[in-house]
Amino acid sequence: PRGGSKAKPAPPSPKAETPTAAPSPCPQRCRRAGTLQSNFCSSDFVLTGTVRSVSRGPGPGWAVLSVLGLHKAGALRLPLPARGSELRLQLPCRLCPALKKGSSYVLMGRLAADGTALLPPDAFVVPYRPQQQQVLGNLSKKPCRGTP
Repeated sequence: PRGGSKAKPAPPSPKAETPTAAPSPCPQRCRRAGTLQSNFCSSDFVLTGTVRSVSRGPGPGWAVLSVLGLHKAGALRLPLPARGSELRLQLPCRLCPALKKGSSYVLMGRLAADGTALLPPDAFVVPYRPQQQQVLGNLSKKPCRGTP
């Protein structure tokens, strides 16, 4: 016999409880898509860095990195040479991307209108390996097509 189907309660309607920050929903599963090559041109900045600290709170979190290499700066403001400089990245989602203190990554992110460096949930972030240095160097020499 068929049981009565229970209707799922409707999710609560979002209320403007945090007018200072636009909500950035986290995906149900944290996953990156594509490759170094396919994400390079669509990202506002591309760098390699070592995570110094990560803080995730009820609002946006932050990661502080020590820059190992800058491969695409866009409008990102970093001193030159960038190696060794510190960069603070906003993490709109508490879950993604997963970053571990002391680990090094290739990070491809976005810039907010105010110039803040962002790593949205769909940002391309992979553990850094020295072999990637040559690939990133080659990508940074090629012009990106279809971008203003």
